Amino acid sequence: MPLIAITGGIGAGKSAVAARFQALGAEVLDTDHLAHGLYQPASPAWQAMLHHWGQDILSPDHTIDRQKVAAIVFSSHEELLWLNGLLHPQLKEILRRRTVATPGLLFCAIPLLFESGWQDEVAAVIAVWCDPDTQRERLLARGWSPTQIQARLAEQLPMDEKLLRSDYGIISCCSWQNLFLQCDYLYRLLQMR
Repeated sequence: MPLIAITGGIGAGKSAVAARFQALGAEVLDTDHLAHGLYQPASPAWQAMLHHWGQDILSPDHTIDRQKVAAIVFSSHEELLWLNGLLHPQLKEILRRRTVATPGLLFCAIPLLFESGWQDEVAAVIAVWCDPDTQRERLLARGWSPTQIQARLAEQLPMDEKLLRSDYGIISCCSWQNLFLQCDYLYRLLQMR
């Protein structure tokens, strides 16, 4: 059955859209959450990261400290490419297996869909969009510094570009009611197609 990608810039509202699709009965995945699952101690990815970056990336309980990894990869494009090269093939395989096993539509939040060249792997792409001021407010509310925000935005296509490349768009800088109306309409439309 088809895999539908939900993409958009950081802080765009992808999680809210995915949660609404799930509330409507869809099966929903998130590549960020799947990637965190690959970080488990003694996993192949954990071992590769430890070999590549050393013990400094570990928390006291020997799990990968994702904040330390983020500090490394968002200060060096080469390190980000290395991490993506490690995780992306594993994530693609997980998505392939889940797509085959899902009887209906499978929605997956894939923030870096276009940046990673995954758009040909999905049946349709939904871009979640908000204006830059709303995006910045949301990220500051997460406790991110302006430097952290800028580092992450530098690694992503602008939201306008993602919206232009997508099959469908959802505008998230609105009331919850309006967001849900957009999601509900699009969910029904995709089910019919």
